[in-house]
Amino acid sequence: MTTTGTAPIVNHTMLRSFAESRVNLPKTEVDKHRDQVQRLRDHLERVIESHDHYKLIKTLHSGSVAKGTALKVISDMDVAAYLDASQVPVGDEHNLIAELAVILRTAYGASKATEDFEEQAHSVKVHFHGSGLDVDVAPVVYAGLPDDRGDLITKSGDRVETSVRLHLEFIRSRKQRYGKDYTQLIRFLKFWAREQRRVRGDNFRCKSFLLELVVAHLAANGLPLSDYPTAIEAVFAWMVRTSLAEQVAFEDYYDFTAIPETSDPIRAIDPVNPANNVCKTYTKRNTDLLLDAATDALDAITAARYGTTKSYALECWQRVFGPTFRGN
Repeated sequence: MTTTGTAPIVNHTMLRSFAESRVNLPKTEVDKHRDQVQRLRDHLERVIESHDHYKLIKTLHSGSVAKGTALKVISDMDVAAYLDASQVPVGDEHNLIAELAVILRTAYGASKATEDFEEQAHSVKVHFHGSGLDVDVAPVVYAGLPDDRGDLITKSGDRVETSVRLHLEFIRSRKQRYGKDYTQLIRFLKFWAREQRRVRGDNFRCKSFLLELVVAHLAANGLPLSDYPTAIEAVFAWMVRTSLAEQVAFEDYYDFTAIPETSDPIRAIDPVNPANNVCKTYTKRNTDLLLDAATDALDAITAARYGTTKSYALECWQRVFGPTFRGN
Protein backbone atom coordinates (compact mmCIF):
# COMPACT_ATOMS: atom_id res chain seq x y z
CA MET A 1 0.00 0.00 0.00
CA THR A 2 1.28 3.50 -0.82
CA THR A 3 0.56 6.95 0.57
CA THR A 4 -1.81 7.60 -2.33
CA GLY A 5 -3.70 4.33 -1.80
CA THR A 6 -2.45 2.80 -5.04
CA ALA A 7 -0.80 -0.60 -5.34
CA PRO A 8 3.01 -0.83 -5.35
CA ILE A 9 4.55 -0.44 -8.79
CA VAL A 10 6.84 -3.45 -8.34
CA ASN A 11 4.36 -6.21 -7.52
CA HIS A 12 4.12 -9.97 -7.24
CA THR A 13 3.50 -10.47 -10.97
CA MET A 14 6.55 -8.42 -11.88
CA LEU A 15 8.79 -10.35 -9.49
CA ARG A 16 7.42 -13.68 -10.72
CA SER A 17 8.31 -12.67 -14.29
CA PHE A 18 11.80 -11.66 -13.15
CA ALA A 19 12.19 -15.04 -11.46
CA GLU A 20 11.25 -16.91 -14.61
CA SER A 21 13.56 -14.90 -16.87
CA ARG A 22 16.57 -14.23 -14.61
CA VAL A 23 16.50 -16.14 -11.33
CA ASN A 24 15.31 -19.73 -11.78
CA LEU A 25 17.37 -22.52 -13.35
CA PRO A 26 15.41 -24.06 -16.28
CA LYS A 27 14.85 -27.81 -16.16
CA THR A 28 16.72 -28.30 -19.44
CA GLU A 29 19.86 -26.87 -17.82
CA VAL A 30 19.32 -29.00 -14.72
CA ASP A 31 19.24 -32.11 -16.89
CA LYS A 32 22.48 -31.17 -18.71
CA HIS A 33 24.28 -30.49 -15.42
CA ARG A 34 23.05 -33.78 -13.97
CA ASP A 35 24.36 -35.68 -16.98
CA GLN A 36 27.84 -34.23 -16.45
CA VAL A 37 27.72 -35.00 -12.73
CA GLN A 38 26.67 -38.58 -13.50
CA ARG A 39 29.75 -38.99 -15.68
CA LEU A 40 31.90 -37.74 -12.80
CA ARG A 41 30.23 -40.23 -10.45
CA ASP A 42 30.91 -43.04 -12.91
CA HIS A 43 34.61 -42.05 -13.13
CA LEU A 44 34.89 -41.85 -9.34
CA GLU A 45 33.27 -45.25 -8.80
CA ARG A 46 35.52 -46.86 -11.41
CA VAL A 47 38.75 -45.61 -9.85
CA ILE A 48 37.85 -46.21 -6.21
CA GLU A 49 36.72 -49.74 -7.03
CA SER A 50 40.37 -50.65 -7.62
CA HIS A 51 41.80 -48.39 -4.89
CA ASP A 52 43.99 -50.20 -2.36
CA HIS A 53 42.67 -48.20 0.57
CA TYR A 54 39.32 -46.44 0.24
CA LYS A 55 35.99 -48.10 -0.52
CA LEU A 56 33.09 -46.11 -1.97
CA ILE A 57 29.68 -47.05 -0.58
CA LYS A 58 27.62 -44.68 -2.74
CA THR A 59 27.40 -41.18 -4.15
CA LEU A 60 24.44 -38.86 -3.64
CA HIS A 61 23.40 -35.62 -5.27
CA SER A 62 23.27 -32.81 -2.71
CA GLY A 63 23.15 -29.02 -2.76
CA SER A 64 20.84 -26.53 -4.43
CA VAL A 65 19.97 -28.50 -7.57
CA ALA A 66 18.87 -31.50 -5.54
CA LYS A 67 16.90 -29.21 -3.22
CA GLY A 68 15.23 -27.28 -6.03
CA THR A 69 16.72 -23.93 -4.97
CA ALA A 70 19.31 -23.49 -7.74
CA LEU A 71 19.73 -20.21 -9.61
CA LYS A 72 19.87 -19.70 -13.37
CA VAL A 73 23.41 -18.39 -12.91
CA ILE A 74 24.43 -21.65 -11.21
CA SER A 75 27.99 -22.68 -11.88
CA ASP A 76 28.30 -25.53 -9.40
CA MET A 77 26.71 -28.78 -8.26
CA ASP A 78 27.36 -30.96 -5.24
CA VAL A 79 28.05 -34.65 -4.80
CA ALA A 80 28.53 -36.47 -1.49
CA ALA A 81 30.92 -39.42 -1.74
CA TYR A 82 30.10 -41.87 1.07
CA LEU A 83 33.27 -43.75 2.03
CA ASP A 84 33.47 -46.90 4.15
CA ALA A 85 34.33 -45.76 7.69
CA SER A 86 36.43 -48.87 8.34
CA GLN A 87 38.84 -47.66 5.64
CA VAL A 88 39.22 -44.16 7.15
CA PRO A 89 40.91 -44.67 10.53
CA VAL A 90 40.35 -42.07 13.24
CA GLY A 91 43.30 -39.68 13.16
CA ASP A 92 43.84 -40.07 9.43
CA GLU A 93 41.03 -37.72 8.37
CA HIS A 94 43.29 -34.74 7.64
CA ASN A 95 44.58 -36.50 4.53
CA LEU A 96 41.18 -37.30 3.09
CA ILE A 97 40.52 -34.15 1.03
CA ALA A 98 44.00 -34.29 -0.53
CA GLU A 99 43.67 -38.00 -1.28
CA LEU A 100 40.23 -37.51 -2.81
CA ALA A 101 41.76 -34.88 -5.11
CA VAL A 102 44.39 -37.44 -6.19
CA ILE A 103 41.67 -40.06 -6.84
CA LEU A 104 39.68 -37.61 -8.97
CA ARG A 105 42.77 -36.60 -10.96
CA THR A 106 43.46 -40.28 -11.60
CA ALA A 107 39.86 -40.77 -12.72
CA TYR A 108 40.21 -38.16 -15.47
CA GLY A 109 43.85 -38.82 -16.36
CA ALA A 110 45.38 -36.54 -18.98
CA SER A 111 42.00 -35.16 -20.06
CA LYS A 112 42.06 -32.56 -17.26
CA ALA A 113 44.81 -30.38 -15.80
CA THR A 114 45.99 -30.77 -12.21
CA GLU A 115 44.69 -27.32 -11.31
CA ASP A 116 41.17 -28.36 -12.33
CA PHE A 117 40.93 -30.18 -8.98
CA GLU A 118 40.81 -27.57 -6.23
CA GLU A 119 40.96 -28.61 -2.57
CA GLN A 120 38.36 -26.75 -0.49
CA ALA A 121 37.44 -26.70 3.20
CA HIS A 122 34.94 -29.59 2.90
CA SER A 123 35.34 -30.84 -0.66
CA VAL A 124 37.28 -31.07 -3.89
CA LYS A 125 35.99 -28.69 -6.56
CA VAL A 126 36.29 -30.09 -10.09
CA HIS A 127 36.30 -27.45 -12.85
CA PHE A 128 34.79 -28.27 -16.25
CA HIS A 129 35.86 -25.52 -18.63
CA GLY A 130 33.70 -26.57 -21.56
CA SER A 131 30.38 -26.23 -19.74
CA GLY A 132 31.59 -23.76 -17.09
CA LEU A 133 30.27 -26.12 -14.41
CA ASP A 134 32.07 -26.77 -11.14
CA VAL A 135 31.27 -29.91 -9.13
CA ASP A 136 32.04 -30.03 -5.41
CA VAL A 137 32.76 -33.58 -4.26
CA ALA A 138 32.52 -33.86 -0.48
CA PRO A 139 33.76 -36.99 1.34
CA VAL A 140 31.40 -38.40 3.98
CA VAL A 141 32.71 -41.15 6.25
CA TYR A 142 29.90 -43.67 6.56
CA ALA A 143 29.58 -46.43 9.16
CA GLY A 144 26.17 -47.71 8.09
CA LEU A 145 24.02 -45.51 10.33
CA PRO A 146 20.33 -45.07 9.43
CA ASP A 147 19.16 -42.17 7.23
CA ASP A 148 22.59 -41.93 5.57
CA ARG A 149 24.07 -40.25 8.64
CA GLY A 150 27.82 -39.94 8.33
CA ASP A 151 30.71 -37.59 9.08
CA LEU A 152 31.53 -34.81 6.66
CA ILE A 153 35.31 -34.37 6.71
CA THR A 154 36.97 -30.97 6.57
CA LYS A 155 40.41 -30.23 5.13
CA SER A 156 41.75 -29.88 8.69
CA GLY A 157 40.44 -33.36 9.53
CA ASP A 158 37.44 -32.36 11.65
CA ARG A 159 34.32 -34.54 11.54
CA VAL A 160 30.87 -32.95 11.28
CA GLU A 161 27.88 -35.29 11.41
CA THR A 162 25.55 -34.85 8.46
CA SER A 163 22.90 -36.59 6.39
CA VAL A 164 22.27 -35.71 2.76
CA ARG A 165 19.05 -37.73 2.87
CA LEU A 166 17.63 -35.84 5.88
CA HIS A 167 18.69 -32.43 4.55
CA LEU A 168 16.78 -33.12 1.35
CA GLU A 169 13.84 -34.48 3.34
CA PHE A 170 13.81 -31.28 5.43
CA ILE A 171 13.48 -29.12 2.31
CA ARG A 172 10.91 -31.42 0.69
CA SER A 173 8.73 -31.33 3.81
CA ARG A 174 8.72 -27.51 3.69
CA LYS A 175 7.86 -27.56 -0.01
CA GLN A 176 4.92 -29.82 0.77
CA ARG A 177 3.85 -27.59 3.67
CA TYR A 178 4.32 -24.13 2.11
CA GLY A 179 4.21 -24.83 -1.63
CA LYS A 180 6.47 -23.63 -4.42
CA ASP A 181 6.60 -20.12 -2.97
CA TYR A 182 8.95 -21.45 -0.26
CA THR A 183 11.71 -22.39 -2.69
CA GLN A 184 11.04 -19.34 -4.85
CA LEU A 185 11.61 -17.00 -1.90
CA ILE A 186 14.87 -18.81 -1.16
CA ARG A 187 15.98 -18.33 -4.77
CA PHE A 188 15.20 -14.59 -4.61
CA LEU A 189 17.29 -14.26 -1.46
CA LYS A 190 20.15 -16.29 -2.94
CA PHE A 191 20.09 -14.03 -5.99
CA TRP A 192 20.28 -11.02 -3.64
CA ALA A 193 23.20 -12.58 -1.73
CA ARG A 194 25.06 -13.27 -4.98
CA GLU A 195 24.66 -9.62 -5.99
CA GLN A 196 25.89 -8.47 -2.58
CA ARG A 197 29.02 -10.60 -2.88
CA ARG A 198 29.67 -8.95 -6.23
CA VAL A 199 29.40 -5.40 -4.92
CA ARG A 200 30.62 -5.80 -1.31
CA GLY A 201 33.57 -8.12 -1.79
CA ASP A 202 34.87 -11.34 -0.25
CA ASN A 203 34.15 -10.35 3.35
CA PHE A 204 30.42 -10.53 2.62
CA ARG A 205 29.18 -13.97 3.63
CA CYS A 206 25.66 -15.34 3.38
CA LYS A 207 25.36 -19.10 3.01
CA SER A 208 22.54 -20.51 0.95
CA PHE A 209 21.89 -22.93 3.81
CA LEU A 210 21.37 -19.97 6.18
CA LEU A 211 18.75 -18.50 3.84
CA GLU A 212 16.95 -21.85 3.53
CA LEU A 213 16.73 -22.10 7.31
CA VAL A 214 15.67 -18.47 7.83
CA VAL A 215 12.80 -18.80 5.34
CA ALA A 216 11.69 -22.07 6.96
CA HIS A 217 11.87 -20.41 10.41
CA LEU A 218 9.78 -17.42 9.34
CA ALA A 219 7.26 -19.56 7.45
CA ALA A 220 6.81 -21.69 10.58
CA ASN A 221 6.10 -18.49 12.48
CA GLY A 222 3.35 -17.44 10.09
CA LEU A 223 5.08 -15.45 7.34
CA PRO A 224 2.82 -15.46 4.24
CA LEU A 225 4.86 -16.38 1.17
CA SER A 226 2.36 -15.86 -1.64
CA ASP A 227 3.12 -12.17 -2.27
CA TYR A 228 6.79 -11.95 -3.20
CA PRO A 229 7.54 -8.25 -2.51
CA THR A 230 5.90 -8.50 0.92
CA ALA A 231 7.66 -11.77 1.78
CA ILE A 232 11.09 -10.51 0.68
CA GLU A 233 10.62 -7.31 2.65
CA ALA A 234 9.58 -9.30 5.72
CA VAL A 235 12.76 -11.42 5.62
CA PHE A 236 14.98 -8.34 5.59
CA ALA A 237 12.86 -6.70 8.30
CA TRP A 238 13.38 -9.77 10.49
CA MET A 239 17.14 -9.71 9.91
CA VAL A 240 17.32 -6.04 10.87
CA ARG A 241 14.94 -6.30 13.84
CA THR A 242 16.72 -9.30 15.38
CA SER A 243 20.27 -8.36 14.29
CA LEU A 244 20.36 -12.03 13.25
CA ALA A 245 20.71 -12.95 16.94
CA GLU A 246 17.44 -14.91 17.15
CA GLN A 247 18.16 -18.63 17.15
CA VAL A 248 16.95 -20.50 14.06
CA ALA A 249 16.40 -24.17 14.83
CA PHE A 250 13.97 -27.02 14.16
CA GLU A 251 12.78 -30.15 15.96
CA ASP A 252 12.37 -32.44 12.96
CA TYR A 253 15.19 -34.77 14.05
CA TYR A 254 16.10 -33.70 17.61
CA ASP A 255 14.75 -31.70 20.58
CA PHE A 256 15.79 -28.09 21.19
CA THR A 257 17.33 -29.27 24.47
CA ALA A 258 20.06 -31.00 22.43
CA ILE A 259 21.37 -27.66 21.11
CA PRO A 260 24.47 -26.56 23.06
CA GLU A 261 24.87 -23.03 24.39
CA THR A 262 26.92 -20.74 22.18
CA SER A 263 27.93 -17.09 21.99
CA ASP A 264 28.17 -17.09 18.18
CA PRO A 265 26.68 -13.86 16.72
CA ILE A 266 24.46 -15.87 14.33
CA ARG A 267 22.89 -19.13 15.51
CA ALA A 268 21.41 -21.06 12.60
CA ILE A 269 21.40 -24.67 13.74
CA ASP A 270 21.74 -27.53 11.27
CA PRO A 271 18.35 -29.33 11.29
CA VAL A 272 20.16 -32.68 11.22
CA ASN A 273 22.95 -32.01 13.75
CA PRO A 274 22.20 -29.86 16.83
CA ALA A 275 25.91 -29.37 17.51
CA ASN A 276 26.49 -27.74 14.14
CA ASN A 277 25.85 -24.00 13.88
CA VAL A 278 26.06 -23.46 10.13
CA CYS A 279 27.34 -19.89 10.73
CA LYS A 280 29.84 -20.76 13.45
CA THR A 281 32.75 -19.33 11.44
CA TYR A 282 31.07 -15.95 10.82
CA THR A 283 33.00 -13.14 12.48
CA LYS A 284 31.51 -9.91 13.82
CA ARG A 285 32.74 -8.26 10.62
CA ASN A 286 30.87 -10.84 8.49
CA THR A 287 27.74 -10.35 10.58
CA ASP A 288 27.91 -6.56 10.39
CA LEU A 289 28.29 -6.66 6.60
CA LEU A 290 25.32 -9.00 6.30
CA LEU A 291 23.20 -6.72 8.49
CA ASP A 292 24.28 -3.65 6.52
CA ALA A 293 23.23 -5.35 3.29
CA ALA A 294 19.88 -6.40 4.79
CA THR A 295 19.27 -2.85 6.06
CA ASP A 296 20.03 -1.38 2.64
CA ALA A 297 17.68 -3.89 0.99
CA LEU A 298 14.89 -3.12 3.47
CA ASP A 299 15.29 0.62 2.94
CA ALA A 300 15.22 0.18 -0.85
CA ILE A 301 12.09 -1.99 -0.84
CA THR A 302 10.31 0.40 1.53
CA ALA A 303 11.21 3.35 -0.67
CA ALA A 304 10.01 1.49 -3.78
CA ARG A 305 6.69 0.70 -2.12
CA TYR A 306 5.99 4.39 -1.65
CA GLY A 307 7.49 5.47 -4.97
CA THR A 308 5.25 7.30 -7.43
CA THR A 309 7.11 6.54 -10.67
CA LYS A 310 8.09 3.25 -12.26
CA SER A 311 11.66 4.40 -12.92
CA TYR A 312 12.17 5.24 -9.25
CA ALA A 313 10.66 1.94 -8.04
CA LEU A 314 12.84 -0.04 -10.44
CA GLU A 315 15.93 1.87 -9.34
CA CYS A 316 15.15 0.94 -5.74
CA TRP A 317 14.72 -2.76 -6.54
CA GLN A 318 17.97 -2.71 -8.54
CA ARG A 319 19.68 -1.89 -5.24
CA VAL A 320 18.41 -5.30 -4.10
CA PHE A 321 18.79 -7.49 -7.21
CA GLY A 322 21.30 -5.56 -9.30
CA PRO A 323 21.12 -4.01 -12.77
CA THR A 324 19.49 -7.03 -14.43
CA PHE A 325 16.20 -6.23 -12.67
CA ARG A 326 14.15 -4.53 -15.36
CA GLY A 327 10.61 -5.05 -14.12
CA ASN A 328 9.36 -7.03 -17.10
